[in-house]
Amino acid sequence: MKTITKCILLLVVLSLQKIQAQEPERFYSSGKCAYRDKLSQQIIVNPGTYEAGSEFTDGIALVVKDRKRGYINNTGKVVIPFEYDDASSFHDGLAAVSKGGLYGYINRKGEVIIPIKYELCFDFTEGLARVKSNGLYGYIRPDGAFAIDLKYSNALNFNEELAAVCENGKWGFINTKGEFVIQPQYESAGNFSKGEARVIQNKEQFIINPNGKKLRKIESEEEREKKERKRGSKK
Repeated sequence: MKTITKCILLLVVLSLQKIQAQEPERFYSSGKCAYRDKLSQQIIVNPGTYEAGSEFTDGIALVVKDRKRGYINNTGKVVIPFEYDDASSFHDGLAAVSKGGLYGYINRKGEVIIPIKYELCFDFTEGLARVKSNGLYGYIRPDGAFAIDLKYSNALNFNEELAAVCENGKWGFINTKGEFVIQPQYESAGNFSKGEARVIQNKEQFIINPNGKKLRKIESEEEREKKERKRGSKK
C-alpha cells in the first residue's frame, strides 16, 4: 500500500514538473516584456506587445496593455480582456482585480466571483484573503463569505496560520478563527516566517515566536553606532 501511495505521489510531482516546464518563460528585450518557450526558445509573445507582465502560474499570466490589465494563456492568447485598472496573479484559483476604484475577485474564466465592491483586496493565502471596506480590514473565504469580520484598522495576510492585525492602535496576532493568539501590544509587527516575526515594542525591535516569547532583541542603528564608538575609544 505504501509503495502504491509513493508511486502516485511521484506521478503527481512529475506531472506538475512537466506542466511547469511547458509554461513559457518571461524575458526582457530592450526593456520590453516578452515570453518564449523554455525548451525551444521560440518566441511566443514579441517584445513590446505588452508594457509589463507576470510569470506564468498554472498556464496563465497577467499582462498590461495601454495601462489596462488582462490575462494570456501559454500560447499567448488573451483569455481575459484588458478591462481592469489593477490586478494580481491567480492564487487558489482567484485573482484580485480593480475597476472604477473598487476591488473584487475573478476566476480563471474571467467571471466575477466576489463582487467588485471593496476599497482594497489582497491575494488569498492559507484559504483566506484580506479585504478593506469602510476603512476597516477583515478576511474572506473563496466563496466571498466573511471568515473574520471587518474590524481592524490595519492588517497583514495570513502566514504560518497567523496574521498581524492592528486594533486600538496596537498590533497583535490572530489565528484563522479570528482569535488573538498574541494580544495587541506592539507599535508594529510583521508576518511570521519560519516561526519568527519582527515586532516593535516601546520603540525597541524584537524577534518573537508564535507564542509571543521574545527570542532576541534587534539592535537599532543608533545602538550599533554607540557600540562602535565605545570599541573605538578602547583602542
